[in-house]
Amino acid sequence: MLTLTVILLFAFAIQQQTRLFKCKELNGVDHERPMPELSFTTFCDGTFQKQTENYLQYHYGFREPLTRLYNQTVWSLYRYSSVEEKKRIMIAKDNWLFEPLTVQEYYESCAYKFADDSISTAEFFNAEAKRLYQIQHILEPYGTHLFVALLPGKELVCAEHLPKNKLFHHEKKITAWGHYSKQFEKMGINHVNFGEWFVQMKDTVSFPLFPQTGTHWSNLAAIHVADSLVNYLEALGNINMHNIEIGPIFQRTLKPDADLESLMNLIWPLKKRPNMLAQASCDHDSTAVRPTIITIGDSYYWNILNFVPMLQIFEKIPYWYYFSSAIYDPPETIVGEKDIVKELIEADFVMLAYGTTQLYKMSNGFSIRALLELCYDDDEIAFGKTLARKDFESDSTMVAKAKMRAKKENDPFDVAMDDEFDEWINTHLEDYFPDLHDSIPTRRSLRTRCHTGDSLAPSKMTTLAN
Repeated sequence: MLTLTVILLFAFAIQQQTRLFKCKELNGVDHERPMPELSFTTFCDGTFQKQTENYLQYHYGFREPLTRLYNQTVWSLYRYSSVEEKKRIMIAKDNWLFEPLTVQEYYESCAYKFADDSISTAEFFNAEAKRLYQIQHILEPYGTHLFVALLPGKELVCAEHLPKNKLFHHEKKITAWGHYSKQFEKMGINHVNFGEWFVQMKDTVSFPLFPQTGTHWSNLAAIHVADSLVNYLEALGNINMHNIEIGPIFQRTLKPDADLESLMNLIWPLKKRPNMLAQASCDHDSTAVRPTIITIGDSYYWNILNFVPMLQIFEKIPYWYYFSSAIYDPPETIVGEKDIVKELIEADFVMLAYGTTQLYKMSNGFSIRALLELCYDDDEIAFGKTLARKDFESDSTMVAKAKMRAKKENDPFDVAMDDEFDEWINTHLEDYFPDLHDSIPTRRSLRTRCHTGDSLAPSKMTTLAN
């Protein structure tokens, strides 16, 4: 017994130092905790001891399998998960898993994360809608079609499986999806309402639209959305494109189908209904054209990119993820390095694709940057923004809001000021760039004027057809 005890004690230390046995990594984000440096000061004030204990808790040998064993034990015996307690996921009785953000959206709307009242929220949405309307009409003479894909959230389609509400109690006055749906229709902004479509067909399809323990739509749902998008683009651009062919349905669970479940780090998977998959391919229509589409959106688009042969349907598919990272778009990897005007004018379609909970920050600054650079030169933009920043920083109310935000989110004050300014300029943009007061601005930047709109519209499609 003594020998066995000594072996066990040393086994953890040996594994910690040598990593002799390769253990499967735990899922989720884990922040690195470095080993602290010993000094006389840190030893005397207890900092070294505390940081060392914190380090050892995350670096002891066999941490991964022991963590999974503990998680499985408490889940099987008590139906307890530390991930749920930390509010990273929410678990319903029938093993349906949801992100807390989607539960908040259903019971009170995520608007309360951004504003305290529905009036200011509606003003934010209306300002965004107006800019998209302006960009849509500015780009049309160049043969570029901008549109919005309103994507469904899991709470919209699977509401009957939501866990009982214990956290969110504000009155539900306004939602981004509901407001934008009506506003786009009213203003004539090109859009496709997939959320409405999913709700209508949820009881008639033979496959799940959302996986039980995942957060994004299913493989088959993404494929059918892509198929509908192709049909919409053909009508919007008056062109013939390659069609998507969907193969036979089969049962299989992929890793993305259980991305929320994976955060629980259990030994055995949860009991759940099987997911349905299919292979998507492209037809061989020799008369079809392959346009270029730029997508600005959230993580829902990944399932389309992963399961649909997009590069067989489109010539180029730049994906500006949250208008930050540029994916499938070499050589630059950051959208900030792009010549936005050139990219937009040379594209055939520009799609903004956001799910219900991410619509609150659509389009992640794209509409402001695109509109300004299409209409103003760089020195004019810099001058206007300098004036705006000066007025913002002289407003004691905004400074006070930034201080509260810094305290609430535990951010540095200058970071909170930047965030508040980004939100403030959203509804004050026209004060510093007065040409944007027009329904469709006639002013164009030098960069935009370098392109001849009248000749571009037919030439792009003619080139594609040839």
